[in-house]
Amino acid sequence: MVATNLKPPDGSPRVLLACSDSSLAEYLNEVLESWHYPVEVAQGGADALRRMQSGPAPEIALLDISLAAPGGVEIAWTVRRSQVTERPWIVLLSDCGGSDRVRVALEAGCDDFLLMPPDPNDLKVHLRVAERVLALQHQIQKQSAELRYRATHDGLTGLWNREALLSLIFQETDRVQRMKTPLSLLLLDLDDFSRINHDYGYEAGDRVLTELANRFRRQLRSYDLVGRCGEDEFLLALPGCTRDHAMSLVQRVREGILARPFAVSGEASTLTASFGVAGSSGRSPLVVLREAERALAEAKLDGKNCARCYATAEPLSISLMVERADEAQEETIGCKAAG
Repeated sequence: MVATNLKPPDGSPRVLLACSDSSLAEYLNEVLESWHYPVEVAQGGADALRRMQSGPAPEIALLDISLAAPGGVEIAWTVRRSQVTERPWIVLLSDCGGSDRVRVALEAGCDDFLLMPPDPNDLKVHLRVAERVLALQHQIQKQSAELRYRATHDGLTGLWNREALLSLIFQETDRVQRMKTPLSLLLLDLDDFSRINHDYGYEAGDRVLTELANRFRRQLRSYDLVGRCGEDEFLLALPGCTRDHAMSLVQRVREGILARPFAVSGEASTLTASFGVAGSSGRSPLVVLREAERALAEAKLDGKNCARCYATAEPLSISLMVERADEAQEETIGCKAAG
């Protein structure tokens, strides 16, 4: 008799049903559908295995131990050792129990064991256990993803934080060493940004930084790396770009990002920044970053709102930057194409 009074909550998991007995499969399908479970009925062991290994896989699988090859135990063993990230909760159905059979099922990777033909209420208990475990797994996965994001991203802007960005730059440096391609680091420090916090408040300053991060995302190439390394300091890693290409980008950042007005408490305000640039050539990112920091410090000493390239004798004024930008325009286009 079908226990139709037992209804699972909304969003019930999909159930895969694979039985060697067609009459039992029809009965279980009727029971599950009366409880509003979405049901997939597999036609044999091979079909069940295919459905479990192809996405989207069912959340719960009821497998008959007596399925034609592969049987329920073999299917569980195969799925548990595959590279599938979302594995279903496997309930092995058997017409006889015994500790040895249960042990074999669990060692093969089954999550539960149920005697056939199952009593509807007993089946319901096993399904509810599966739902609760799956819900906990999903919650843990979601929380883990959130923790990974928080550990690698700046909480205000959503850009990479310093530690995560350096890790990515190390990976990019390995690629540079293999491929013999250029890589430049660009360190940007906003000039007198504390004035905005002082005059308009920290919330206004946070909104400006958030908008600045959004502009970086829109203006930079998809494979450029950008992160927030301090209150008003940002680090950019530019794969495929020489120092001259990076200097050309400085001008585009000034005109396309900083010079565009920011809304600050109902007023329009523009920003300026000092820039330090250093080329990698496959060297340690920590060494290159120190060079960019030294170049940035020289730009600050030179009066701000300018850029300095490490190992360059003279400071790069805005007029010189414009001149270099014009000279490097064609090379910059080639740099984008190479990326």
